[in-house]
Amino acid sequence: MRVFDKRARKILLDAHWESKHGWLSENSRARNTEDISYAKSKGYWFDDVEFYHDETVSNLINVKKEITEKEVGDAFLASLSSRRLELRSALASFSFARHFPDHQIESSESYRLPTGATCCEICGFCEFDKPRITDLNVFNFERHKWGGVQHADVIYAWFDLSQFKREIEIRPTAEDKEIMRAILRTAANLPDEAPPSVLAKELGGVLKSNIAERRICIEILSTAGILQPRHRSGYFSEFSSPFQREHTGEHLNDWNYPAIWWRGVDGIDESAVSVYFGDI
Repeated sequence: MRVFDKRARKILLDAHWESKHGWLSENSRARNTEDISYAKSKGYWFDDVEFYHDETVSNLINVKKEITEKEVGDAFLASLSSRRLELRSALASFSFARHFPDHQIESSESYRLPTGATCCEICGFCEFDKPRITDLNVFNFERHKWGGVQHADVIYAWFDLSQFKREIEIRPTAEDKEIMRAILRTAANLPDEAPPSVLAKELGGVLKSNIAERRICIEILSTAGILQPRHRSGYFSEFSSPFQREHTGEHLNDWNYPAIWWRGVDGIDESAVSVYFGDI
């Protein structure tokens, strides 16, 4: 099991983000060898990994089977007062994988990009003739900085859940549960036409966070089916392929699916709340 390590986390964050300028380019990332070795020894830093479609699909399905709805729900709750955002991420990755179909790229519908990559229409994974090499540290940075960003990416979902299994369990407190109840009350009482951006603003008085963290929090709850848009596919009762994840067509709307379609009239889905959070 991995113990939370402030120094290793800071090394990870500082290697990717600068408070005044945001994302650091690959060339401007200062990486002290001693610091990286320390972060790696604590399980916060990783070597690049080669990924193939079929192996990644199998790994995601297998790791999901080792985790329960209650475990990711409790971790999400425990993140609310502790602000351990990496614990929050697993709820969305688990939800994405909940009905993820077992399939192989050769026997699935696919399309080819001009670059030569073959992309699976079921999950969106694009495979080149040479293996896909992924910098897992970007994924880990996103987990710790915001609670994840790419929850609908097959590799991210696998990585996130694999790391979640290594975390020491943190049980939610009475305060965590009260925060969650306040989040649900706020979402349930917005005007019918209120988009997720309004909810993000309203949650500023409920959840200790910045606006980016609140956006991701809402997207996680939407992926979990708790903030489920009506008349749209999702992940709670089914798996939504990339071609089902429609955009609203609004040029400046950059919310992820399905949160992009959620409005106040949709409220909250009590069945999803019950599955992940029990009798909260």
